[in-house]
Parts: sequence; structure tokens; C-alpha cells
Amino acid sequence: MDTSNHTLSPQITLNSREIRNDISPMSTSNIAHTDSNTKKSKQNLLLSTSFTSTRKGDDIQSSPSSPLQARRSANNITRMLSNVKSEINKLSHELKKVKKRKEDTEKVRETTESNIYSGTYSTEHLQKHSIRIKTNTQIRELDKTIKKLENEILTLTEKYDSAKRLQSIDKLSNSSESISVGDLEELNNSNHNQKYTDHRLSTTDSSTHNSVDIVTSADSSISTLETLSRSRSHTPVNGAVENGTWTISECMQSLNDSTISSDFVLEQSNKLVNLLKEYPELRADLVLDSFLNSIQDMLLRDDKIISSAAYRICRYLIDGEEFVNCLFKRHIDIFLIMSLTKDNNNIIEREQAIKLIRLLAEYKNGITKGITQAVISCIEKLDDHIRTVAIETLLELCFEHPQLVNECGGMRVLEGLLKDYSSFSMASLILDTILELMATHSTRKYFLNDFNISVLATVFSDFNGKGSINTEKLQNSSVLISRAFKNDNGLMLFAVDNFKPIKELLAFIEVPVCAQYLIDIFMDVLHVKYHSRQKGKKYASHIEPSTFLHESSTFNQRLVLIVSILDNCNFIDLLSRLIDIPNEAKSKQKLIDKTRYLLAEYTNIKNNLLGNGDYPAYKSGRKDSTTLYQKSYKFDRVVQEINRGRKTLGIENIDYNEYLRTNIKNIKHTMLVDDGDDLIFRKMVYDTKVLQTKDFTVWNWNIIQELLEGPLMQPKQLEELVRSTKFIRRLLVFYRPLRLRFSDVNQGSRLAEKFIQVGCSFFRMLTTNPEGMKILTDDTKIIPQLASLVFKAIEEGSSSNIFNENSLKVKIIPGYFKFIGVLTQSENGINILLRWNFFTVIYKMFQFDSRIGLKFLLLTLPELDLRYSSHCRNILGRALVVSNENVRMRATRLLGAHLKNSLHRHNSSGKAQDTEKNVERYMLEMITRQLYDLSPNVVAIADQVLYEYVAEGDKSQELSNSLRTILNQMVFISSPILFELTCRPYGYHHLNDIGFIKNQRRSWLLTKNKEYVDIVEQFLRSTIYAPKSNGNRNQYEGTINRLPLHFYESLSKTEDGITLLSQSGDLVKFMNVIKKYVTEGMENENSSDVLELKAAMWCCGFIGSTELGIGLLDNYSLVDDILKLSYGASITKVRFTAFYALGLISSTKEGYEILDEMGWNCTVDVQWFPLGITLPGRLDKFLSYNEKEWLIQKEYQKEMISFDKTTGELIGEIVPVKIDLDHLLSEKNIIENTADDKQYQDSLSISEQNNKSTEALVNDINNETIFIRSRTNTISSVLSNSLDASIIDNIMDSISKLGNHILSNAAIKNITDINNKYGPALFEREILFMKVIEMIDKFRFKPQVRKFLCELFINVRGLGNVIKHDRRLQMKPETLKKKGTMSPSPISIPSSPLSG
Repeated sequence: MDTSNHTLSPQITLNSREIRNDISPMSTSNIAHTDSNTKKSKQNLLLSTSFTSTRKGDDIQSSPSSPLQARRSANNITRMLSNVKSEINKLSHELKKVKKRKEDTEKVRETTESNIYSGTYSTEHLQKHSIRIKTNTQIRELDKTIKKLENEILTLTEKYDSAKRLQSIDKLSNSSESISVGDLEELNNSNHNQKYTDHRLSTTDSSTHNSVDIVTSADSSISTLETLSRSRSHTPVNGAVENGTWTISECMQSLNDSTISSDFVLEQSNKLVNLLKEYPELRADLVLDSFLNSIQDMLLRDDKIISSAAYRICRYLIDGEEFVNCLFKRHIDIFLIMSLTKDNNNIIEREQAIKLIRLLAEYKNGITKGITQAVISCIEKLDDHIRTVAIETLLELCFEHPQLVNECGGMRVLEGLLKDYSSFSMASLILDTILELMATHSTRKYFLNDFNISVLATVFSDFNGKGSINTEKLQNSSVLISRAFKNDNGLMLFAVDNFKPIKELLAFIEVPVCAQYLIDIFMDVLHVKYHSRQKGKKYASHIEPSTFLHESSTFNQRLVLIVSILDNCNFIDLLSRLIDIPNEAKSKQKLIDKTRYLLAEYTNIKNNLLGNGDYPAYKSGRKDSTTLYQKSYKFDRVVQEINRGRKTLGIENIDYNEYLRTNIKNIKHTMLVDDGDDLIFRKMVYDTKVLQTKDFTVWNWNIIQELLEGPLMQPKQLEELVRSTKFIRRLLVFYRPLRLRFSDVNQGSRLAEKFIQVGCSFFRMLTTNPEGMKILTDDTKIIPQLASLVFKAIEEGSSSNIFNENSLKVKIIPGYFKFIGVLTQSENGINILLRWNFFTVIYKMFQFDSRIGLKFLLLTLPELDLRYSSHCRNILGRALVVSNENVRMRATRLLGAHLKNSLHRHNSSGKAQDTEKNVERYMLEMITRQLYDLSPNVVAIADQVLYEYVAEGDKSQELSNSLRTILNQMVFISSPILFELTCRPYGYHHLNDIGFIKNQRRSWLLTKNKEYVDIVEQFLRSTIYAPKSNGNRNQYEGTINRLPLHFYESLSKTEDGITLLSQSGDLVKFMNVIKKYVTEGMENENSSDVLELKAAMWCCGFIGSTELGIGLLDNYSLVDDILKLSYGASITKVRFTAFYALGLISSTKEGYEILDEMGWNCTVDVQWFPLGITLPGRLDKFLSYNEKEWLIQKEYQKEMISFDKTTGELIGEIVPVKIDLDHLLSEKNIIENTADDKQYQDSLSISEQNNKSTEALVNDINNETIFIRSRTNTISSVLSNSLDASIIDNIMDSISKLGNHILSNAAIKNITDINNKYGPALFEREILFMKVIEMIDKFRFKPQVRKFLCELFINVRGLGNVIKHDRRLQMKPETLKKKGTMSPSPISIPSSPLSG
């Protein structure tokens, strides 16, 4: 044995040394440092008992010289293991954070992948492009960080494994027992099992002494460590998850003890919930049958802290319908009812109960009628602290369980809450929810008959004209009514029963106090603005015309629908009567003015957009001719004011003001130049007072300007004036910089702008006239001085120069740069600038070392004309590429303005010269280069300029050559120019060559068609609720407030696009979706199918909105199918989407004719071009719900009673009015009674049922397969004799009377007397408990009544008896099997304790 020991020892020592070599230098130095610091007094060194060889080789280390040294080495290794573990833990947490950041960044990038462009130009696509670039860069950096952290963790894990093996070998090498090779191999092979055991032990210890967070942290670190270390040994062990399973089991076991304190319960429950949140996958492996009994016991302890903890645990344990059914088997609904009935002192328990109810509502069998009644009871209690949450819960239940809410009368509760305008935010939420409930048949069928939209106008009916006025309620009511009108379902609810709610609302317009709010409502609904804020005034009576002319056709189509509805309610007649009210007070005068303005705008909208040929206008009912003329005059004046500057649809492009200006200019030129004589010319020169005085302030600058723009344009007149007078010389002297006349004028002076205008006319006249060019050529003062001063200001500074920063702000020095701009507008002016080297001065401005030079450049650039000199083009081109971003942005905008002016010149003249074509081609090349700029702001400006140029013009050759090279860049930045190019043949071919058409078509078919539905609906909501004002309009009216751009609209505008649509079968796909929905009855409400249907209708609408695409729709009869959807779809959104799609189809002449044949009314402008607006011929059918159809009927005009005008006697017999008293009494009972509609009758049936004998009652109970409340458990409660039965009958009869406020006092007294006589033991009987629960489930009692019943009957003691009975049945299942059935056993009747 000694030999074997001696033989084995070198191997052990060698292995130890090899493992030590794997340890990092840091850990070795730490061990050495520890050994050196542990110095003690003298020690008796003992020989080691380790097995050592008699021959020690050079490469073999000796054993420790003492046990103390071995102990020190083991301590150092343990410490090193702890350090490595903490480092791995730290890196693991950091890795988790980095991965989370990467996930968030990827989500941000995903939001930028889809680009659907708005109708008006926006930079949203460029913002997404910038975000996409940034997120890609961030993801690359995060990937590098993740890889680095994973490598570091892997390295540390290897060190940890090496150190762990070293620790094990050191322990074995220091042992006195012999070691075999097999033992060592077994140690190495089972190393990870030992680590897992150590992990569990450490976790158990830490869970005892530390918080849940610490345990979780330790588990995650060890989990990461073991996962990485075991990846090499292919051992799939998840230590953290398994440890979580043990911890959850321990928590559940600790909660089984009924004697634990509430603080300990709270601690353990929070630990359990945190573990379930961290490891949700463990929930499926838990067996909870016995633990549910523990939850029952926690709820039976009647402690608010423990009960709230139990509810919270239940929330996190719910994972499906099966577990929900288990909870209901254990009477969770009764616990919830009891908790919600408690007072505000138990707020914690009630909050957790309501949270559990909201989670249970997501499951089909998760809510009972009793729970719904309990939630409603919390709402009826005005001082309940969870009332707001209960309201939100009831609103959720309306969607999840509408039938239950309907049976409990929940809609009447919500309707009553709408009358309480004190909480406007909650009323607004309730209204939005109710309107959303009316959107689909699945929920609408339960609530349509129970809700009356007229409840919003209750505050108007409550106003009797006396006493104080609750202004806040009136305002809140007005906002809610306006909100309902702007909602599709609200509009349909207002239109039911032949527009009855609207007519009832308009009836209050006769009351002046209510009228002012009603006028505001309809002004808001019709998007008519009256007041606008002005500086210095709170409100100014300023008329702001409505902007319907600049809105999209879809917006106007809905506006016309509202106008058509109001037409059927005699809106014009009611407003006319309001205008005719005598205006005795100023307040009434303001009301009448506002009404007159509303009427004017209403008739204007109707005349322009309705297009039915019926144009009624204001007609006063006054008999006095003076008053009639006065009223008509005021109305006409308002009409003229709002129509000032407004153009009739169809002739928007006619500029009357420009025509007048041109005509006046021609007349003036004819009078002053062509037909003018010398006498008039001399008179004008004399009147200028230039020759009489040198004081320029008394000169007549208006006549000077007329001379410069008129007679002096002729060389003869100018030559005579120069030869005979000093007129021109004095003007030259005035504008010379160093004379300090023009250059010394302050910017705020009265004639400052006039001086600049005359100066521009002066230099324009000189460069146009040959005699003027002689004057400019001979003059050596103005331009040379200007060039010298500007050059010196840039080169030397501006301290002593009149061109300094202060003068640019204070004086009209910037006017000189306008004069330079005038000189660049002609070749003569360019020659003057070249003569005096002024372009050299401008090039000098690009030296940005001088601040004044940058300001000079920014003043010069806007004035340059690019047509006559290459220097001007070079200067602007150089400004496009300078380092200063502000200059590049300004130059890009200026280039866009030049491009726009060039386009307008070509459109007006119809022909362009070669020079102008070359200049335009140059500008296009320069603006396209800006798309490659590094600044996003510059790219955005260039992109917008090109977009507007493409949208406005149709220069196929110029665009084809210029844009071909930058199409890839446009695709890269996702520019909306691509859709505009798709509309043009040359653009389609180029885009098809680079694959853009193919990629877009695939993208729209897969996702974008559905995404477009959400975007366009959001656009319509934003325009309907808050339309854009005039100040926010784009200057290009062709793209004002268009719908978001659609790919198939652009595609169907070209022949090639139509061919692609036909060959690819895309239109057939859309057709199949629409026809399938129509043939299936139009009642499918599956969200994905509905979304696909709406997407198909928008596609067909946009295809039909083009001249080429409408033919395709007509071939497949798609217009008829869309029309059927507009009349019969059960979903409101589908119906209105079809309505808008038909409006798009009506924007073409062929579509107009198709819809006209089908009975729809389409609108055209004065030139008979369709406007894209159409209305259904059957307005009542379109606005009717399928569940409640109605017809438009004329008002009944025949009087009920007729009088003889001469005698005053009645004519004919009086037919008595029949009144249905039964109906009135039932309505009265519904209003006064807290129960639902059938409570009175049901209460009578309950009373009759309670009169049955006890034996009959027992038989009824035995015949139910599930006892009373559809429960699987049974109750073997005991009834002894007729005495018990009579008492129970008496109690139930009294309870049935608690719903009646007249009989409730006597019923409460009777129940209290029974309680005092027999004690609480009677009320804790199981049969009585279940009967009261059944009654509370079926009927609604007031909150105080429910609390009274819960305190006496539905309490913890009674429920505890029921639960004990359930558990006894669970313990003896064989008893039920012997009886051959699983149905409830008959209730026996033992002796009663009351009879003894």
C-alpha cells in the first residue's frame, strides 16, 4: 500500500500544478499577497500527512509544510472563486441590459420601415431615414458590445471551472485517506453536480436571510455561470428556474399555515408574485388544488391585508379558462362581491378585488351577474373611493360581457353618469365608449334600445329660465354634443327616428340662453370660426371664413352629409327665426350677429358643395318693410365679407386681382408714355420738388416713382431731362453711399421703404434706357463707392465704415444689395458690375472669418438673378457647398424659389427660350445634388423643392434627364417624389427599371394596404376634430390637405400602371375580398377580415378616382358592391369607408355617371367637373342601423284643433288623446326603482315562490343539476320543519321588498326583529346564504341595502359553512359514486335547533 501511495502522489501533485497554472496571474498574486500578510508568532511546524514520493523530481512541487498553509491556500481559492462569481454576475447583468437596449433599438427601427406619405409634403420620411441610420449604427455598436461581454463571461467561466477543480483537488490532496485514480476521475466527471448542489445550498441560505431581489440576482448569476460552464459538457440544466420552482413551493407551503401574521403573509405573497413574474413558465408546472384551499382560508380570515394578498396571488396564477373555473368552484365570485360591498376603510382589499375582476373579464366564464351587480353598486355610491375604477371596469365589461351588462341595466347607469357633467373627463370617456359599443353588431344589439343620445341635451331641458345658470354644465354638454356629432356612430344615433334627437335639440334654440350654446355647437360641427385672437384684445369680432375650399374631398363629403341632415331638420328656418328676435340687449345683438354669420356660411357650404339645385337662403319673417330691408342688408354684408378673396369652385385659378393690376398698369403706361405730352411731363417733374430743394424729405416720391416707371423709360424724355435739369444728378447724389443721405435713413422712418422702391425703379430705368446706361457708365461714384466700402468692411473691419453691423440693423443700408440685384436682372447691369469688379467683392464675402462678410452674403444671395450671368450662378452654386449649414440651407431655398419662378414663367408664356431652358436645367442639376448633402435640413429643403416642382409642372424631358441619376438616392431617403413620378409615364419607366414599382407593389400587398387604413382614419379624425387653419396651409394649393398618398392611385394614372393592375391580378384580389363579404351577408365582424375589407375598398376607391381606373371597376361591377356595403354593412366603419370610397369614385366623369344612375347625388363645380363628393339617395337607409331601421317622413302639419276665425268656436269634434297609462307607469317604475326593467314582476314571482312549502322548496333544489348559481358543489343544509320554512319565507319576502323605497323600512325592521329573536345562527344557514346570493345576483339593490344584506347574510361565517360542506364532499367522493350519480344529494331535514 505504501508503494501505491508513493506512486500516486506525484500524479496528484502534477495535476495540482497544472491546474494552478490555469489560474490567472491576478488570482495568484492575490493568494501570495494573502500569505504574506498573514504573519503570526512562532509556529510549531508539523510534517504533512500527505502522500509524497521518496524521489522528488524537479517538476514536482512538494506538499504543504503544515496543515495551516493548506488551510490558507484553500481560503484564498474560495475568495478568488467568490470574486470571479461576482464579476460574472456583474457582466451578466450588464449583458442583459445591453440586449434589452438592442431590442428597444430594433423596435424603434421597425417603426421606420413603413413609409406612407401624407397628402401635403412633410419631412417625416426624412426623420425616419435619419432614425433608421442612427439605429443601424447603434445596433452595430451594441452587437460589438454583446460579443465582447460574452467573450469576457466565457473567459471568466473557464477560470471559475479551473479554480473549482483546483479547490476540489486541494481538499483531496490534504486528506489523510488514500486516493485512487478512479476516485479522481469520478471527481472530475461529477464536478458540475457538486457545483449545482453548492448553488442550491447557497440559494437556500440566501432566501432565508435576504430579500427576493437578492435571491433573484444570485440565481441569475449562478444560472448564467452554470449555463455557460455546462455548454461544453452538453448538460441542459437550468439552475435558476429549478431554484425558482423550489422557492415558489416554499412560499406556497408557508401560506398554508392559518396562524401566520399578516406581515409575514404580505412578505411571502410578494415574494411569490415576484417569482411568478420573473419565471412565468413555471406556472404551467404548478399543482394548485391544495393551494387554492389555502387561498380560500386567507380570504376567510376577513383581514384586508391578507385578502388583498390572496387576490393578488390569484391574478398572477391565472393562466387560462381551466384555472378560472377552479376559482369559481371555490366561490371566488362571492368573495369578490363581499369585498366590493365593504366600505372605504378596506380600500386595499377592494382595489385588488377590482383588479382581479378586470383580469377575469378577459375570459369567457370569468364574470357572473353578481360581480357585475357589485361593480354597478360601487358606481352608484357617490363617495366610493374606487368609483372611477369601477366605472372603467364597467366600460370594459360592456365590451367583454355585453349581455351581462345589459341584463344588469348597466347602460342605464352609464346614461345617468352622462348627465353628471361635473366630471367632464369621465363623461367624455363614457360617451366615447358608448359610441364605440354602437360600432359593431355584437355589442350594439344589447345597448341600442337602452341608450338615447338625447340624454346629452338634458341640461338644456332642465333649464327653466329662472334662477342661476350652471355655465359649466352647459359648456360641458355642448362639448359632448359636438363630440358626438363628429363621431360616425354619434351621427347615426342623432339621426334615428327621422332625426328626432336633432329636432329635439334644435327646439331649444328658441330659448336665448340655450341658443348661444347651440350656435357654438353647430359652428364647431360645421367647422365655422367666428372669433380670432388679436394682439391687445381678448376677443375681436373678426369674421374668419371657413376653410372647406382647402380641405380634402373626403372631409367635405362628411361636411355635406351633416348639412344634408340639418336640411331635413329645418335648420335654416330656425336660424332665420332666431335672427328675427327683437334685439333689445347687447348680448342678444352678439347672438344675432353670430347666428347671421353661421347662416351665411351654412348657405355658402350648401350652395358650393351640396349640388342638389335647392339653394334656400335667409328670408325674414318680419312684415315691416323697413325692418325687412335692414335685416336683409346686414345679412348681405356678412355674405360679402366672408366671400372676400374666396373663389367659386371651378374657377380657382382665375386671379382677378392680378388682372386688375395688369390692366391698371397698362392704362397708366398708355397715359404717361404713349399718349403723354411734354406739358404733362414737365408738370410732373416740377411737382416732384426735386428741382426746387435738396431736402429729400419734402420730395414727392410717388410722382418720382411714376416718372421713373413711365415717361423716363423713353430715351428722348430722359435725354431732355438730363440736358436741361439736375433731376437725375440729384437722385444719383441721394443714393451715393458717402453722401450719407440714403445711407443715413433709419429703417423705422416713414419713407424708408419708399426710398428703396424708388431706388430699384431708378436703377432699372437706367439699365433699360440707352441714355441711362450712359449715365451709369459716366458715373464713378455709386457702384465704385459701394464696392469699395463693402470690400473694406470685409477685409479691414467695420469700425469706421458705414457698412457695419449696427447700420445693417438700424439704417436702410440693406437696400443697396437690392440695387445690386436689380443690376443683375439685365445684361447692361451685369456689364456695370463687371466694370467695377463687384463680383470679386461678392466672392470675397465667402471668407467667413469676417462676420460682416457672412451677413453681406446672406443679403446678396436673395437678390441675384441667375439668367444673365454665369457669375450669379457660380455664386449661388458656391453657396450650396460651403461649410456653413445656414448658408447652404438659405441657398437651397433660394434655388427652389428660382425654380418655382421659372416654372410659373413657362406656364404663363407657354414657351421658353433656350437660355431659360439651360438655366432651368442648371438649377435642376444643382438642386438634385443637394439630396446628397450631409445635413438632413438641407436634404429636406431640396426634397421639398423637387416634390413641389414635380407636382406643379409636367416637363417630362427636363425631369427625365435630371432625375434619372438620383432615383436611387430618392429611394434611399424614401422621398414622396417617387409617387409623383409614378403618375407620369417617363417616371414610371425609370422607376420600373430600378425595381421600385415591383418592390412597392409587393410591400403594399403584404402590409401597407392595411397600415394605410389606420393612417387614413387617423387623418380623418384629426381633420374632423381639428381642421387646419389658414395659417397652416401650404402655399401650393394643388396639394392642400389631400388624403395620404396611395400607391394604387399613382399606379392607375398611367397606361402602364393599368396594364400592370390587369395582368398582376391585384384588382381581382380586392374584388374577391369585397364580393366575399357582400355574399356572406355583411355581418362578419372578425377584426382581420374587416381590416382587409377596408383596405380593399380604399384601393378600389383610389383606382376608381382616376380616369383610367374607373373603367376597371365598372367591368367588375365593384361600384355596386361598394354601394351595398354603404347601405347594409353591420360595422359602422365599413359603412363609412364605403361612403368615402364612393366619394373618390365620383371624382371622375364616368364615376359620376355610374353613381348618378344608381341614385346617388354627386356634386360638380360651375364648369361641371366632379368634386369627388357624393351623397346617398336613401339618406335614411344609410344612417339606419340594421337593428333599428327608420324612414324619412315629412312633418305632420295638420292641427289637432281648428277654430272658426269669426266666431272663435271649435270646428268639428275633439278626438280625445289616448294615453297608455300602463306604459307610463312602467317607465315611472324603471326610473324610480333601482332594479332593472323586470324587477317589479320578478320580485312578485319571488314572493310567490317564497310562499311555497318547505318540502316543495327542497324538491326544487334537488331537481337542479347545479345548485342555485350553477355551481358544481352541493349544499346539504338542514331544514327541520314548517317553522324554519316559514321564517325563511318571511325573510326572503322582506328582502324582496328592500328594492322598494316605500316598503324598505318595514322590511328592514322585520329582518332586524328576526335576527334579534333567533340570533345570527339562523342567518348563517347555507340555504339562506345561497338564496340571498341568488337574489343579489339577479336584482340590483342600492349600495346601503347591499351592505345591510352582506352584514347579515353574506358574511364570512356563512360562506365558511358553505366551504366546509364543499370540502367534506371532496373528501368523500365514493359516497356519491355509490348513489350512482354525481348530482347534488337531497337535503335532509334533521331537527332544528330553533324547535328545542
